[in-house]
Amino acid sequence: MLKIEYSLLSLIVAGTLIGVTYPTRLQHPELFLIAEVVAVVVVLWIIRLWLFINKPLQELNNALRLLSNNDFQSRLLPTPHPVVNKLVFVFNKMIDRIHLERVEQREQSYFLDHLIKATPHGIIILDYDEKIIQVNPTGLTMLEKEMEELVNAKLTESDNPLLSSLSNLPLNEPIELQLSGGRRYRCQKSAFIFKGFQQQFIIIQDLYLDDIKKEKKAYSKVIRMMSHEVNNSVGAINSYVDTLKLFQPSDQELKEDYLDALEIIKGRNNSMATFMKNFASVVKVPDPQLEEIDFSKVCKDLIQLYHSDFTSLKIKVENNLPEKLNVVADPNLIEQLLINVLKNAKEALIETEDERKIEISYNKSSKTISIWNSGPEISEEVEDKLFTPFYSSKTTGQGIGLMICRDVLVKHGWDFRLFTNERKGATFEIKMATK
Repeated sequence: MLKIEYSLLSLIVAGTLIGVTYPTRLQHPELFLIAEVVAVVVVLWIIRLWLFINKPLQELNNALRLLSNNDFQSRLLPTPHPVVNKLVFVFNKMIDRIHLERVEQREQSYFLDHLIKATPHGIIILDYDEKIIQVNPTGLTMLEKEMEELVNAKLTESDNPLLSSLSNLPLNEPIELQLSGGRRYRCQKSAFIFKGFQQQFIIIQDLYLDDIKKEKKAYSKVIRMMSHEVNNSVGAINSYVDTLKLFQPSDQELKEDYLDALEIIKGRNNSMATFMKNFASVVKVPDPQLEEIDFSKVCKDLIQLYHSDFTSLKIKVENNLPEKLNVVADPNLIEQLLINVLKNAKEALIETEDERKIEISYNKSSKTISIWNSGPEISEEVEDKLFTPFYSSKTTGQGIGLMICRDVLVKHGWDFRLFTNERKGATFEIKMATK
């Protein structure tokens, strides 16, 4: 458009000069010649002005095109035109700065994204309305949820006990939460500014494995030392008892009391040895040798093994597991786990006079095994302590069976709970990874 206007201006100026002097070309030829020369000079001058103005406009247009296309790689080339060169220099300097800032921002964003994914802590990022917009892989594992289930959900709307507990977190104040199964978390809510608005995020640190390591470190050395001393003492005392049997009294009545007393001593010694052996087993749970096994078959075989015990105690066992349930696990450890769970269920049912029943089921959607018994309910206070080392709700219990269960499940990376729900009784719930 500007080019057309300049062309029209040139024609008007030149035409006016020639048109005014044309009638006098015969009387004053020199004047007509001067007018023609002036017209040519004016046209050339206008052309020069056009080129002088048009070049910066072209470069400015190129600059706008690069910016509109978000092209921060290309640069404007310098020209002999001094005004254009100033424009080129300022524009290129601005583009270099924008490009550098964008590269730094992308690098920081890339680093932050990988840091969030790799961190062993769970991270939940909320939007301006405190709805979940992002959860890192560790957080998803802790919450036992898929990302699709959490996006755009509010903390208060979740049925997950950990998420619902996070809804009341104060800002910038670390809080420790304890859930069933002995799970303990340190949580902190903080905020950052994004696009001029405040957004919140929550960091969740799982203290459970650290607690287990500290516990084992504290009691394993003591148990080994006690086991060593007790076993040595038991062996020596049993040897002396066998020796004392050689020096029996001649009186028959006294002899019987004497031998009975020695048998009682030996029996108590053997009970003490068994007691210490049970304690020592807690620190001897090996690392799992993983392979693909059929969990249903292992469970079915154990139910068959204890069939006579269940029958004599009038305990009805209902196995609702699928025909085949493949899991990657250590068969020996899983067998030990189920033995302890079924043993606990059996002992709990002995205390009830009502219908004695054990139900084993599998939830395919949540990949959860549930072993329910109709025995006494578990209070919240007891539930929080069940997996504490050597704690037992039974008067004669040693608190070892559940510790072994906990160690086996932790070594497999499976989550678990022992609780009472609306169905009453007690439910041992195991969440596992299945094929």
